[in-house]
Amino acid sequence: MGFRRAAGAEISADGTWTNFSKRHSVRPRRVVAPADLDGLRRVLKETAADGARLRVVGSGHSYNDVAVAPETQVSLRHLDKVLDVDTAAARVKVEGGATLRKIRTVLGRHGLAFANMGDIDHQSIAGALSTGTHGTGLAAPAFASQVVEMELMLAGGSVVRCGAEDGDLFDAARVSLGALGVIVSVTLQAVPAYNLRRSDAIVTRDEAFTLLADPPAIDHIGLYFMPYIDQVLMWTAERTGDPVDKPSAPREWFRDVVKVNYGLDAMGMAARRAPRLVPALSRAFARGIRPETTVDTYDKVFLRPLFVRHDAFEFAVEQAQGPDCVRHLMSAMEDAEVPAAFPCETRIAPAESAWLHPSYGRTSTWVGAAIQSPGIDVDGAWQEAQRACVAVGGRPHWGKWHTLEAAELRGLYPRWDDFTALRTELDPGGLFGSPAIDRILGRV
Repeated sequence: MGFRRAAGAEISADGTWTNFSKRHSVRPRRVVAPADLDGLRRVLKETAADGARLRVVGSGHSYNDVAVAPETQVSLRHLDKVLDVDTAAARVKVEGGATLRKIRTVLGRHGLAFANMGDIDHQSIAGALSTGTHGTGLAAPAFASQVVEMELMLAGGSVVRCGAEDGDLFDAARVSLGALGVIVSVTLQAVPAYNLRRSDAIVTRDEAFTLLADPPAIDHIGLYFMPYIDQVLMWTAERTGDPVDKPSAPREWFRDVVKVNYGLDAMGMAARRAPRLVPALSRAFARGIRPETTVDTYDKVFLRPLFVRHDAFEFAVEQAQGPDCVRHLMSAMEDAEVPAAFPCETRIAPAESAWLHPSYGRTSTWVGAAIQSPGIDVDGAWQEAQRACVAVGGRPHWGKWHTLEAAELRGLYPRWDDFTALRTELDPGGLFGSPAIDRILGRV
């Protein structure tokens, strides 16, 4: 079927790095993976002395070119330790290269958990923070709001520590696209481990739009729209003290791997060869989703594995604008007859305080779309959907498809100029740059 497990970037035999969506590839001039902070410091100084620039990459689970490093590519895979767990304070300190999977596993051993998370855990914590990774739920914070302290290595090699008491630096550094310095450590506020009661159901588009306009008082909710059909896949989850109550391991494997992953992979191949079949394929997929309610640990509920290679669009818009923007997105894809037989996730999230977080200052609806990649031309449709989102102040997810540049983005973020000024102060030589950063943030 062509299905294979896909987690992040791929590196070919000749050193070519390709991101998760397979949209962007690069063969860096230099690739380094420092073993410690002294080694990282040397890399920064050597790169600056050569008049070059660098990018730090995590797992490469990006859909755009934000992590592409044509000059010096720095990996933190050796700087990935869990440094300390303070069980009494429910806090964990980790190095920047630690993956979300490693962190949550260690937290679990201490009876602790993330307050919220998305649906994958391959990313490094530095990468997840830098791109504004989030989950869903009106009162459930993104990773940026779970940070209590960070350490950054600046362009000159010094390490600066910042927490909430440091105001501007803290609010700028928690979502920075890697443009202020290298995140060498993060201290996160955890919570006691918890179970979630998850319910999966099918609703109509009109019912889904009503839920987006007036979200229910529930801990977490996600809606998966699919072009061309009226059925919307909905999941909700609430904290519970009930014990784990879920299908057997074989049934879970059949649901998550066979029905979802193998099913979507087969649908994608069929859609590319016979686009006229897309509506029927999507309806068949929706019919195959069995309404059910289960109780499991929080991570098992959030992490429904999706291994199929895909490309993604996601904009955060003011919550009240969510229904209209989803309508525009679905119409744009349908009018362009994009052969997309793939669920498109919409989520709701609280306001964030990090300056460049797309949910900065407002409760947001995250309007998302996905297609299998590579091989499907969706740019025209997503350009149209982007225009609709930007028209109401929508901001793009930093790790997903968008074509906005600094001049356009500046008008969408109230603290943009403050971030630019701080970036100029901390990295006057523009060491932490790339063509993508030049386009998105402007050159220092």
